[in-house]
Amino acid sequence: MYIKSINNVIGYKNLPDGFNIEFDENKTYIIGANFQGKTTVGSVFNWCLTNTSLYGKEKEQVANDTRKGKNVIVDITFVDNFGIEHRLVRDKGKELHLTLDGKEIKQESLVQFYKDKDIFLVAHNPYYFWTLEPKEQKDLIRSILPNIEPIEAFKLLPEYDRQILENPIENLSSYTNKKNQEIDRLEKEYNRNIGMIETLKTIALEQEGSILNFDKEEELKVLQEKYRNISESFNNANLETLKRNIDGINRRLKEILTEDLAKISEQYDRENNKLKNIDKEQSICPSCMQEIKNNEAKENLIKFFQKEMNNLKGKANILKENAKNLTAEKKEKQELYNKLNTSNMKILQTEKEEIKNKIDILQKEKNDILFHNKEVEIKMKKVQEAKSTLKSCETAQKEIQEQLELNKKQKKIADKLKILVIEAQKEKIRKYLNKVDIEFSKIVKTTGEITECCNIQYEGRDYKKLSKSEQARACLEISNVFNNISGINAPIFFDDSESTTDIQDIPNTQLIISTVIKYNKLEILYDYADVLDRKEKSIKKEIKERSCYEIPLAA
Repeated sequence: MYIKSINNVIGYKNLPDGFNIEFDENKTYIIGANFQGKTTVGSVFNWCLTNTSLYGKEKEQVANDTRKGKNVIVDITFVDNFGIEHRLVRDKGKELHLTLDGKEIKQESLVQFYKDKDIFLVAHNPYYFWTLEPKEQKDLIRSILPNIEPIEAFKLLPEYDRQILENPIENLSSYTNKKNQEIDRLEKEYNRNIGMIETLKTIALEQEGSILNFDKEEELKVLQEKYRNISESFNNANLETLKRNIDGINRRLKEILTEDLAKISEQYDRENNKLKNIDKEQSICPSCMQEIKNNEAKENLIKFFQKEMNNLKGKANILKENAKNLTAEKKEKQELYNKLNTSNMKILQTEKEEIKNKIDILQKEKNDILFHNKEVEIKMKKVQEAKSTLKSCETAQKEIQEQLELNKKQKKIADKLKILVIEAQKEKIRKYLNKVDIEFSKIVKTTGEITECCNIQYEGRDYKKLSKSEQARACLEISNVFNNISGINAPIFFDDSESTTDIQDIPNTQLIISTVIKYNKLEILYDYADVLDRKEKSIKKEIKERSCYEIPLAA
């Protein structure tokens, strides 16, 4: 790409309206004294193409504040890298109008010519690169380095490292980020497991204890049976209750024998007499109270009396059976009453209490053993579970450690591969460098590890330590590298060229060189001989002026 001409300028900074110049395809010199607009001329092409200043500012004030007109118009002609000529007009006022080859376009359409603004600015303005932060410089250089395919990069590693990585890495930055995340995850999991393993070891080493046997079960059963028997006796051994029961039985027996049976006996005798006298006396029907005169009715009456007598006999039998049972119960209770109503009662009570105490002691011993055995069983289960879990955790911890070590190795190899790739890329750009060298790796003194960096040197010296002339030459080399590697092939505008006299031609690259020449008005030249001529005239004039000033001063 090269700029062919500035066709027309209106309202752009301090350039006069209608300003126009032609550029040589190879080298053009912009000369003049300070404040003549040399840098302004050099910035026209960049502003028209990218809408930024030579140092990347997008809101740079470009309007000439001495003019009444508000629009800034720049009209240029340039040739792209395919040899096609284009006419570009930027008209900036309240609204922006861009016209390329007679058609209105948007800024995005111009990116095809400069690809990336920052890379274009480094290629076009040699001093732009050194205004960037170190990280920005490194990222920009990395962005233009020639691509090396993953399989090609994989072959840069020794066989041992390739076996650890197993496969080529498609994206080194993404790969190392993932490895860092995986290493962080594994380290956290490993540290968590350490605490868990220590806890499980403590549990697994606990004494489980032994199961105890209760060998007095038979003795306890005998005592319980004996206690039960005595208790049953005591349940019936309330003397007052027994006495009341006996008295009650006596009263009931008396009622049965003297009252109930006597009444039934009287009724039975009456019914029996009626039955015996049924033929002697006049028979009266008990229902209708009429005299019974026929035999059938008499027979029915006999049956009625016999039935009544049988009912009375049944009731008497029931009362006799009740009396018999009550008599037996009375005898039993009387015997118990007689037995308990003695001095042996206290002995029996003492024996009962002693048996109860023995039972309580044995039962407590049994319960303590059961509780102890339950605790032992729980602890045994807990210890066994801890041992089983501990084994699993230790196996898992070993696997985590192996994975952690593998990931650290892979990450370390990936970091090394980054440097190898960059060094391989550096070899591909070495042909564009002369005295400039770019270091992409360094050895850390404290650890001996190789780490990434981006250190630019000129003849083995750091850029910041260079003279102004050396810095200028270093800047030109960097611009040339960006120009060729990126493929932008932008024209290089080298401002303040008087800082060095060693500006070599750069093949296939347009150079626009700005040089300060005292007393000279703004002028565009195409031959360095003409530049030297203007310098000679400037020097002569300066000598003459100094002579005119120094002679009177000496006098």
